[in-house]
Amino acid sequence: SSSRIAAAVAVRGGVFVAVGRDADVEPLIGPRTRVIRAGGRTVVPGLIESHVHALGAAEGEAFQPYVALPDIPSLQAWVRARAAALPEGGWIWTPRTFPPRLRERRFPTRAELDAAAPKHPVVVDGAYALAVNTAALRAAGITPATPDPAGGVIVRDAAGEPTGLLRNVGGLLSRFDARAGKGAPPLDWLARVHERYAAVGITSIVERAASVEGYRAYEQLHAQARLQLRAVVTLLAQSDGTEAGTEQFLRTVPAAFKAGDDRLKGGALKVFADGGILSGTAFMREPWGPAAAALYGLANPDDRGFLTLSPDKMLAIVRTAHRHGWQACAHVTGDAGVDAVLDAFEAANREAPIRNARFTLIHADFANAAAAHRAAALGVIVDTQPAWYYKDGDVLAEVLGEARVRTLIGVKQWVDGGVRVVLNSDHMFGLDPNTSLNPFNPFLTMYVAVTRTTEGGRVIGPEQAITREQALRMMTIDAAYLTFDEARKGSIEVGKLGDLAVLSDDLLTVPAERIRDIVPETTVVGGRVVYERSR
Repeated sequence: SSSRIAAAVAVRGGVFVAVGRDADVEPLIGPRTRVIRAGGRTVVPGLIESHVHALGAAEGEAFQPYVALPDIPSLQAWVRARAAALPEGGWIWTPRTFPPRLRERRFPTRAELDAAAPKHPVVVDGAYALAVNTAALRAAGITPATPDPAGGVIVRDAAGEPTGLLRNVGGLLSRFDARAGKGAPPLDWLARVHERYAAVGITSIVERAASVEGYRAYEQLHAQARLQLRAVVTLLAQSDGTEAGTEQFLRTVPAAFKAGDDRLKGGALKVFADGGILSGTAFMREPWGPAAAALYGLANPDDRGFLTLSPDKMLAIVRTAHRHGWQACAHVTGDAGVDAVLDAFEAANREAPIRNARFTLIHADFANAAAAHRAAALGVIVDTQPAWYYKDGDVLAEVLGEARVRTLIGVKQWVDGGVRVVLNSDHMFGLDPNTSLNPFNPFLTMYVAVTRTTEGGRVIGPEQAITREQALRMMTIDAAYLTFDEARKGSIEVGKLGDLAVLSDDLLTVPAERIRDIVPETTVVGGRVVYERSR
């Protein structure tokens, strides 16, 4: 379907009632109409941020503001300051810190953490891998005799002693994590995160891994008329990996799939299939190799990462979700992980077709033609984040080699294979659109997809670039399709929800380098102004 450009729009009762020339809209201006004269500026459909963790960002900020730690000395200094403020034995969890983003290109060692806080358990939070000190191992009761938990590894030295690196064993320490409440942050903080989104032109979000309590927080915000944006909430499947366990979880869920209204509704069911590319836990077709082994503290350069959910458990959850009419989505970062998830999707499809269920690969960081062909045949969508390429492409090219990084967030590869792609940020920590752990500035997201430029200024795999219009569609109408909302939003058409953003520059004609500097002048949700840039 093609796009067109109009000069004026009118919104009444929350929906577009006219789209066309000034003359078509002028007669609709009444004494109580709010008129926004864009002065020739570009107006786009309200942007849809199809993958955020606003609940986590709100909870994190309420506990301790996010700071980016650039190197191990600054991380040690941060730990020392926390230790000085906490009673002896109190647990210290650092802000989310990935080895590729530290100057030393590695996790801090157990000895380095001991030096910073000998009497406090310390955990360096690398998401799917944690680095801990001696006090943390002792407090958690992790000894040479502790068995590796399912799907994880306690890394040990030649003598069998834990080194302090824990790969995908978050569960061993979760009871000591004071940051993690019930997945339901203070509502004021959640509203504050949403305000930051509105200020960059976002009118709808997909909360991508909520607990039942997290969904309830959205319900409360909505009931108090404080939910300024539209939200579709993905629920994290709390299942033991059996069909019975999955059914039991679905009975506890507060919102059935697609149930709700134009402001808040239940979304897909999510599973985690593997770890991440920034902790060396993504499940890869090729070994991580020697340089990555040093970066991530892997004992073996032939390590390929691993699945965190066995194929039979994955199939049990996906099959049960599908049987009950739910859209299934899987966090999967490595290319071998994608193969395994597609195996499960294909098996579910053999029992009952999934073509119209819009199952989704979340991340799918390394694109390839074979996976694209399989995904397209199943109607599977890819939900992927240019920010990971922007922030981490430079280091990963050194570590994995440029050939493998050419297809990192390889958007064009998926598109050429017939797959519908949505672009988003995976925002999870911090409140600044450009300096958060994952920047949520949608114009930076589109800039990276269009130019393939990394934060260091390199272009790796220029053939993966897409057009500006494709990028915009992936953050509007295609993102609406992801949540079965394409008939209600994602484009400026009569009868659709009155969501739009007035931009400082024309996204389609501004010099490419300046796409990331575009800011909204005004953001409108359902005809109501939710953000205005102060002049």
